[in-house]
Amino acid sequence: MLPDSSFPAPRIAFAIGRSAGSAVMRNRIRRRLREAIRSSALRPGLYLFGIVRDAADEPSFSDVSEAVAYFSSRANEVAA
Repeated sequence: MLPDSSFPAPRIAFAIGRSAGSAVMRNRIRRRLREAIRSSALRPGLYLFGIVRDAADEPSFSDVSEAVAYFSSRANEVAA
């Protein structure tokens, strides 16, 4: 995580490995992550990278939103 105020929005990347499930499941996780990140309040200029390693069950949108909210609050604390 590197704060850089020259960028107007946070830069976020995530990797979802094949161990997370089939292509359909990985794409659902990607879509849920994107939407949860859009609705989160991240500081401009942050670089965040996340890895989804293994999803035993397909996470619900509320699970993904809670995880993104937790990590965004942590990222905002560290960058402050």
